[in-house]
Amino acid sequence: MAEGKSGWALGLALLLLGGLLLLQNLGVAVGRLLLGLVFLGGGGGFVAAFLQDRALWWALIPGLGLAGLGVALLVGEGPGSGAFFLLGLGAGFLGVFLVRREHWWALIPGGVLLSLALVALVEGVFGLQAGWLLFLGLALTFGLLYLLGQRWALWPVLGVLVLLALAAEPLRGVLAYGFPLALILVGGYLLWRGLVPGKGRT
Repeated sequence: MAEGKSGWALGLALLLLGGLLLLQNLGVAVGRLLLGLVFLGGGGGFVAAFLQDRALWWALIPGLGLAGLGVALLVGEGPGSGAFFLLGLGAGFLGVFLVRREHWWALIPGGVLLSLALVALVEGVFGLQAGWLLFLGLALTFGLLYLLGQRWALWPVLGVLVLLALAAEPLRGVLAYGFPLALILVGGYLLWRGLVPGKGRT
């Protein structure tokens, strides 16, 4: 029964999207409002299919992505409206991880897309330079993967933190002094270990 209901929901979503694309290719003018509603309906169909059959975890990605695109179209060309699509698509990947914890890979595109959505929202609404938020989001994403047991994720975290320090104006001064000081401390410690008897063999 669940399989039949999920098939019905997916069929409706594909029917709506296919019909819309056909109308566009035939040169039929489709209003922004109708376009947004169709994308919302298509996304809702995918989400409904997942709710009926949890094995269709992949449906969360096109479902929430299309829903976000529909919201972006309904909002119009206002500041930060494009962030809704990125937000929906990122939420789709995040949803995949939440319902299928073995799919840890979904956190990577989810974190990237949500970070881009945050950058677009801050820059669009507040007019601020927020590129550094992308690096912060990436650092948090790979940091979460590291905490979940993916030990390799530590290296991307360290690399992204350096990029974050270079991208954020206040942190550039910290890096300019902090990095040389860190090298001096590590070098001094290694030198001390080599010169003090017994320390180099511990």
